[in-house]
Amino acid sequence: MQATLQRLVNISRAATLLSYFGLILFLTAWYLIISPPPTANPYIIWAFQVIPLALFYPVIMKRNLRGHIWLCFFVSIYFMHAVQIAMSSGPNSLLGLIETLLVASLFTAAMMFTRWQSKLKKLLAAQKTQ
Repeated sequence: MQATLQRLVNISRAATLLSYFGLILFLTAWYLIISPPPTANPYIIWAFQVIPLALFYPVIMKRNLRGHIWLCFFVSIYFMHAVQIAMSSGPNSLLGLIETLLVASLFTAAMMFTRWQSKLKKLLAAQKTQ
């Protein structure tokens, strides 16, 4: 049981890191390279998109469970933004779809990491008391 949980924690941790850094890189490429906004400063738009995500970096690196839970709540804003763009008939609808997939995978991976890591901690604590 412990080995299985540890394997699941490792997989979800890797998926969280991959989705997190993938989302940051994708947003950077979108707003600065692929399709910079023509009427606004792309660096300001990029900063409003990426800096709030970057604030979760220490939490993710420290494997903080509450931080991962807050990340799940926070990325729901990105999900709403991405779905709105994906459902539009504009030129960025494909980019919105890609962002939707990255945000959904980040949410799922962070949620599963939190669940499995807390189960593993409880199992290890129960084994320690026996």
